[in-house]
Amino acid sequence: MSFPIELTAQVQSHNGNFTRKFTLNRGLTVLLGPNGSGKTHLLRGLKNSLGQHVNGKHVRFLSAGRMGVLEQFRSDFDGHRGGSPMYDSATYGSKGDASRRHQMETLTGDFQTLAERADILIKIQERLRKLFKRDVLIDWDGGHLKISFSRLDVDTKPYSSGREASGLMHLVGILAALYDDDVGALLLDEPEVSLHPQLQAFLLKELLSVAGHPSLGGNKKIIIIATHSTEMLQIQGPEDLLSLVFCHDLMTDPVQISADAGELKNKKLQGLIARLGQEHKLALFSKRPLLVEGPSDVIICSALAAQLDMHLEAAGSQLLPVIGKGQMPVVAKLLRLLGKEPVALADADGIADGVELVNTYLIDNPVVDEKASILGFGSAQQMAGSIYGDFCKLVDGRWHEISANAENHPYWLNKNSDEELLAKRRSALCALFSTDTSDLNKLAADNAWGKIKTRITALLDLLEQCGLFILRKGSIESYYLTADQLTSIGKPSVAVSEIDHFNQHSHSDLSASYSDVIRCIRYASNSEVICEAEALRDLLLSVVSPAHARFKGGDTTQNFNLLARSLLGERAKIFGLTVDGEKLVVSIQSKILDVTGFPVAIGRDDDVLKSINDALSTPS
Repeated sequence: MSFPIELTAQVQSHNGNFTRKFTLNRGLTVLLGPNGSGKTHLLRGLKNSLGQHVNGKHVRFLSAGRMGVLEQFRSDFDGHRGGSPMYDSATYGSKGDASRRHQMETLTGDFQTLAERADILIKIQERLRKLFKRDVLIDWDGGHLKISFSRLDVDTKPYSSGREASGLMHLVGILAALYDDDVGALLLDEPEVSLHPQLQAFLLKELLSVAGHPSLGGNKKIIIIATHSTEMLQIQGPEDLLSLVFCHDLMTDPVQISADAGELKNKKLQGLIARLGQEHKLALFSKRPLLVEGPSDVIICSALAAQLDMHLEAAGSQLLPVIGKGQMPVVAKLLRLLGKEPVALADADGIADGVELVNTYLIDNPVVDEKASILGFGSAQQMAGSIYGDFCKLVDGRWHEISANAENHPYWLNKNSDEELLAKRRSALCALFSTDTSDLNKLAADNAWGKIKTRITALLDLLEQCGLFILRKGSIESYYLTADQLTSIGKPSVAVSEIDHFNQHSHSDLSASYSDVIRCIRYASNSEVICEAEALRDLLLSVVSPAHARFKGGDTTQNFNLLARSLLGERAKIFGLTVDGEKLVVSIQSKILDVTGFPVAIGRDDDVLKSINDALSTPS
């Protein structure tokens, strides 16, 4: 037997049972996806289906919480220890547990392996001694397995494993499972837990050295890991992508590239994969990565997202700078191949220079094709090609009409001598969106410039529905409120200077100036603004409404706080209710909720809902 191996996982969850299929193309397979995407369920579901592929060996599953009961010796787990954990009492089962060590999902099973297998203990001791100046010692105390460590770089006595760094504990346990040749398949949930990046890189190297089909003999084993760490990914060529499985939701099938995918033969794509950096790897963990043109765009987008409370990363997005002319279409194709939904924020030359990027977002999109057909085109791509062709024809033939509006743009001022035609198209496009339509109409008797702006606007609006946003003013520098818009060198430092002044501008000013950018960030984040006032409102109404009803009836002696607590219990303690003359006054007692508008004063004849909505600035 050999790879590929077709596997079927029977996933049991709170939402029912599912069958999930994917392919193992090599010894190490990596499951990627956000929290709650079903990676652990999938790993656990594979235990039974792997049994027939391990040549009679064991299938070992190690959970992300593999410290398990050991944590009771490493922390004041129940608050009764006075802040002093029972370090020296740490034990790892009895000799009778050895027969079940491969079924245990915690490190207890792996330390039992160290007690059973002197050869595995030697392998781990050698690595600990040479790499970490540590030694691990195995002892039996009254029938209980005890693990101790000692330091080799200083003269100290051995100490209980309960006092050892959790990272080393995890590493020793995983290595014991990895070196165990009785194991034919190892399922690891979050191997990076407690390991700093360099240790993760070391562990990945060890995983790769062992990964393979058990039929090859020796200690080769099938390894499947679920991870959130870029350090646990090795991507050097297109074939490495075949071993990545992308989980997006427990209720949907995982995504995996087919080995015969034609895109993997693309030379540009192969070159991109060969130079994947840390930021590209981070994008592999997101559902909706946001591609931008460079570091300055990352700086500005990050700052705007923070300033306007748009949570890109938490919503499953990741800013990814794409360096190099013509690389954005290649990156977008790669990410789609991996089951992602790439969003792009491109400079105006992304459409002024041609329609390659545009077509990347319009191809095989029946929704926008239907919208294009309403406008009289056979497809969205045909629409883009027609509008772009007419735009180029207008600029090339009638440049003199718009040149006065275009020649003060950075695209023209910073042009190279050999790209005058491109500079004309780029600066003319930006001039369309920096000039009032009424002024454009005056440039030509036939209103050609106003008409082409209307058509291009329709195309750009269509592209935004597909996730492609064009910076209509040019590049990110053309949007600056404070910093130099004409800068051509030291761009990242100028971007930092721009965001340093963001606090000096109101949200409305930022939203107006950076409207193209903000629409893109909002689309990529795909989430609503966090508003604790909205979450608080229903609870507040349930407290205030009955109190106001009694107050309106003339009762001013009632202890309204007691009334609220009789209705809502402890939750009512968030608020304080008092009577001040002809007003029922509601204050907030919490110091951590981020809300304004308190105290709220409500008259006898006031509308409670309106009063609260007005005070909290929430929609009615």
